[in-house]
Amino acid sequence: MPMIEPKYFTLNTLFADRVFRIPRFQRFYSWQTKQREDLFNDLQDLYNKDKGGDRHHFMATIVCYRTGEKRPVKAIDYKIYEIVDGQQRITTLVMLFKALEKRLDDPEVKKDVSRMLVKDDDNLLLLQTNNINDHLFNRYLRDGKTPQKSEIKTHADQNFYSAVREIDSFLDKWEENGATAMDLLRLVRNRIGLVVYDTEDSNAVYTIFECLNSRGLEVDWLDKTKSVLMGIAFEKSKSQHAANAKIDELHNLWSGIYNAIARYPVPGHEILRVTSSLYFGAGGGKPLSSEDSMDEIRKYCDNARKTIEMTKRLQSVTEKLVGIHMNPSLAAVTRILQVRVLGVALMLTEALGDEERRTALEQWERVSFRIFGLFWNDARVKVGDYIRLAAWIVQEGATISYKEIMDKLYTLGSEYPIKDAVQELLGRREYEGFEEESRYILWRYEEYLAAQEGAEVNQELREKIWAARSAAETVEHIFPRHPVPGGPWKGKLMVGAHREKQVYRIGNLLLLPPSLNSRAGNRSFREKKKIYKKAEGLRVVEAVLKKSDWNQAAINQREKKLALS
Repeated sequence: MPMIEPKYFTLNTLFADRVFRIPRFQRFYSWQTKQREDLFNDLQDLYNKDKGGDRHHFMATIVCYRTGEKRPVKAIDYKIYEIVDGQQRITTLVMLFKALEKRLDDPEVKKDVSRMLVKDDDNLLLLQTNNINDHLFNRYLRDGKTPQKSEIKTHADQNFYSAVREIDSFLDKWEENGATAMDLLRLVRNRIGLVVYDTEDSNAVYTIFECLNSRGLEVDWLDKTKSVLMGIAFEKSKSQHAANAKIDELHNLWSGIYNAIARYPVPGHEILRVTSSLYFGAGGGKPLSSEDSMDEIRKYCDNARKTIEMTKRLQSVTEKLVGIHMNPSLAAVTRILQVRVLGVALMLTEALGDEERRTALEQWERVSFRIFGLFWNDARVKVGDYIRLAAWIVQEGATISYKEIMDKLYTLGSEYPIKDAVQELLGRREYEGFEEESRYILWRYEEYLAAQEGAEVNQELREKIWAARSAAETVEHIFPRHPVPGGPWKGKLMVGAHREKQVYRIGNLLLLPPSLNSRAGNRSFREKKKIYKKAEGLRVVEAVLKKSDWNQAAINQREKKLALS
């Protein structure tokens, strides 16, 4: 590998004759509030400590691939670089430049910044080709237009929207403290320093990236894995032509992975650990650590072809995990890692047909809710049982039967029989900390009532209930938590009953869309029923509407029905 000398640049010199591109196989913009606040604090500290001076602040290391392409724009040949590492910081700084441009008063300086961001041939300084929301980013750089809330469709959209708003908020505070946009522009252009590694050797790019990360830089484990796999593909391919073909295929696969987590930000270490635990961790009986997962992947990928196979596994696992995390109706079940691992295994196995898979997943869901929901066990329970079963399902593949899988799922929950779960439910007198489980139980009761009628649940109401930000917004206390003293609820509970314990029993809870739940409050039962009627289509509500009164006996009776459903 040729020697690559790191060079120090200010942003003014770095952006002078370069155009940057973020390739499709890179992670989308994913900095969160904390990282942006750290950047803002660095800028404020530098300004406060050295007003009018020439002190520089080293901000980061950037790794780039020099593509060899050039874009002639008037008298300047702009070289095109692909950012391999450092895109989060560069992207944030470019957005900061745009926000500053919008606030500058001097028309000449304003035009200068605009031409830095958007060249005379309409090419952008930073082209976000990897983002599913790149149209929002590109429009912002060209026109300064902040996305509307109606345009926010994915997690990536929301993160970009938050970044623009937080940058504007930072500039507001900057100006409130007596500094100007011009002061900040001078600071950012001339006194922020970056160490840049760039090379035309595409193999060397990933070697540099991996080497830098081995020195303790904070990088997501999924990004590290991508770099390792691409490095192996280069190293193990039999020819340059074969290496290029493998890398192109890997680029397409990684583009799919990052598009998936743009919808929901599954942590990279979770994707890595789940994949490795399924394919390499059967013997250990617990999810592999990130470090061990990386070691197993290195050992497995002893040729270039296996890097493709491994990346396909990572992509499949990513897509399944995104689906699990985005399904709010599973929140009461899938908060435990080993439960998610087994769920992914059932989704991936070739041993099941569509209907068999649906039934197996339903059994996985019910068993897991019994163990971790009704019995309220923590994440240390049955780790080995779940992980070994998940690995067995994936590794055995088509050689196992539906019956074998179902038998093992039943065995998984055999220590937590349904009759004991019922007693646990009836004995529970808490609601705080049990909101998600309560919503799950009540919705399961809705499904049970629909099945008794041979009907389907109301999907529109289902979406409203599960779209609520928290379960508490959808769980109504029929006997109110704060009844008016001496009011219509007086005498409705048995003498000597501790009111709070009765109010928070599962038999007193009702599922409602958020808009209705907030209106019910502490009204009388008759007035509440008028509100409940607006949830037409919910069978759990219809059963309560049939009651002429709501008292201790009604709570006891309903609780037994819920427990036995």
